[in-house]
Amino acid sequence: MGPVPVATARSLMADAFGAAVVTNGVDVFSVAHLGRSVSTHQRSALEARGYRCEVPGCGATRGLEIDHIHDWHSSFRTELARLCWLCRRHHLDKAHRGWRLTGPPGDRRWIPPGTELAGPSAPRAQPVAG
Repeated sequence: MGPVPVATARSLMADAFGAAVVTNGVDVFSVAHLGRSVSTHQRSALEARGYRCEVPGCGATRGLEIDHIHDWHSSFRTELARLCWLCRRHHLDKAHRGWRLTGPPGDRRWIPPGTELAGPSAPRAQPVAG
């Protein structure tokens, strides 16, 4: 088929799964996951990191959902550092009520709607009760 412009590939991908396989003849040198879905390796790493809602103070361990910390449509990347476990309640808060989860794994911040962050010195949101 030949080269395809990146903008065209992105518009065709939407929520589709795709993989870029870099080869030299028969040997595979690299595989890049291009879809929104979490790869098997990423899911294994998430599980090893801990199966618990990552909102500070929540700690739910049932019915967890994998979420992209930043909107997937802003980067079109599914990277381990940008993925987290959220319980259903916190996933709905983030997706529909303006809450945000920031920070690296193990040092997350749960930011209320309308709160602006001013870099690393920004005040931490209080842990969620119960």
